[in-house]
Amino acid sequence: MIYREELIGIEKRLCSRREDLIEEMKSLPQGELMIIEQSGTKKYLQRLPAVGNRKKERRYGVKRKPDVLNALVRKAYIVQALKIIEEDIRTIKNAEKEYIPCDENAVMESFLKRNPELEAGIHRGDFDEDEWKERFGRIEGYHSDNLRQTAADGTRMRSKNEVYIASRLDHYKLLYRSDCPTGIPGLYRVPDFTIIRKRDKKIIYWEHMGMMDELEYRIDSKRKLEEYEAAGIVPWDNLIITYDTKKGGLRADLIEAMIQGWLL
Repeated sequence: MIYREELIGIEKRLCSRREDLIEEMKSLPQGELMIIEQSGTKKYLQRLPAVGNRKKERRYGVKRKPDVLNALVRKAYIVQALKIIEEDIRTIKNAEKEYIPCDENAVMESFLKRNPELEAGIHRGDFDEDEWKERFGRIEGYHSDNLRQTAADGTRMRSKNEVYIASRLDHYKLLYRSDCPTGIPGLYRVPDFTIIRKRDKKIIYWEHMGMMDELEYRIDSKRKLEEYEAAGIVPWDNLIITYDTKKGGLRADLIEAMIQGWLL
């Protein structure tokens, strides 16, 4: 988002540049550069218009005067640059007049007053990290009998692979929670990880399907993905999926690629 202060800053820089170019123009030769082509040969002329005591337009060859030629080229550039800068300044001044401040939190609060059922899981723009952790809590007792592994922060998890994924998220200092509800009405599935993406604060979900060698598990996993898609949680948008079997086969390099490509 562009804020009014940024527009004002751009305008000030353009005005400063305009003044610098105008000042530089004072040191450049009078007139303008003319380029005439005759019989395949270009002639470079300094054109002096009829002004003041000069009753007629004058033209002088400058091909053998490289300093004058280069100065006239510079002058031609400045003339065009000043036209563009003037137009940019007018555009920005108009933008400043039309600018409407946007308080993202106020907009979201207004929306949630009308739609309170969507409160959970909503990203409101800027947020407090501790407040987010409090809102996105793990479901108490969720599959507690299967939590046989422990992550570095003490969180109990189902598998060594989930612990490994958590360790890589910690390595990149990503904000995440495990086994917390999405808050999406009608969706009762609980993703393995709910993660805040660094670059835009978008919520990304991560499912690690670790028993793909079992038929019932595969059937349930397919059903889970269908329910996710119906709720707007879609692979390569806001859902990361990794796979494994009871015999192993975790690809650490793919997990690293997922994190670096989708979460940073």
